Amino acid sequence: MALPLWKDRQVLVTGATGFIGSHLAERLVAEGAHVRVLVRDPSRLIDALRDRVEVVTGDLRQPDSFAAVVAGREIIFHVAGWVGSPNTYQAARAIGVTATRQLAQAAKAAGARRFVFTSSIAVYGPVSDGVVDETRPHWNVYLYAQSKSIGEQVAFETAGDRFGVTVIRPAMVYGPRGHAWTVLPVQLAKRGLPVLIGGGRGLSHPVYIDNLVDAYLYAGTRPEAIGEAFTICDADVPWRDFYGRYAAMAGRRAWSIPVGLVWLFGLASEIGARLERRPPAFTRSMLGFVSGHCCLSTEKARRLLGWSPRISLDEGLRCTEIWLREAGYL
Repeated sequence: MALPLWKDRQVLVTGATGFIGSHLAERLVAEGAHVRVLVRDPSRLIDALRDRVEVVTGDLRQPDSFAAVVAGREIIFHVAGWVGSPNTYQAARAIGVTATRQLAQAAKAAGARRFVFTSSIAVYGPVSDGVVDETRPHWNVYLYAQSKSIGEQVAFETAGDRFGVTVIRPAMVYGPRGHAWTVLPVQLAKRGLPVLIGGGRGLSHPVYIDNLVDAYLYAGTRPEAIGEAFTICDADVPWRDFYGRYAAMAGRRAWSIPVGLVWLFGLASEIGARLERRPPAFTRSMLGFVSGHCCLSTEKARRLLGWSPRISLDEGLRCTEIWLREAGYL
């Protein structure tokens, strides 16, 4: 299915200095949309966006600016969110939940037609096996997942007859300018550190950034997307075949660490967090994300959005390797 036309559409993108947001804003500009971005630090915008987007400087914890930033915008892509810093319950709530509600309410009051909220497959929790689709109950085993889950709820609560809300749940997003699923495994491999857990036999769920942006473009326009949440994932592949490729790019072996050692690290993290009265950075339950063998269903996105990954894992990793070399990581 052809991608929707974006020429002259009035769009707002939050988080445009981040990985996903910068790619989304860049594509929208290339498609002819009039893009406004809400960012904390305009100096962090990529060169491809400088002087090509309308920049509003602000913070998600400053709701007084929301009415102005959404004014005249037809479609809101809310990509910014809490990703662990500051590592406090208060920050997770303020950025991931309260700001989402306030931004959506401001957009609705200003006459916007669509609000696309960025969630995560983390809301499903670690699943040992089987097929996971959008009907699966949320299992918020750590704070990030909780902030996304509640963020979804408050976004959907703002929906109205002329204000449609859609939720995108990306899987493990990789590609140029990425970090956790792109730069980090290369850095670990180059330092001779483990990049796998338990031999990397569990299933990972990568999605190439361009494929994810395609899903956003569909979600922002197709009427079938209103009121729905969509899992976006390219494939389910063993960690040794995903992170192992990064180690090979670096000319190193993909070392593995036993599950038991990681379990002990998780226990220590939980105890330390309890003593310091802060959220744990890692929990034992999170081991399920790397040891599970579940598959993520994207049938709903294919059926309602007409989405499918147009860039294969092999091609996506080739493009990623080119960028890693150009950026000096390899």
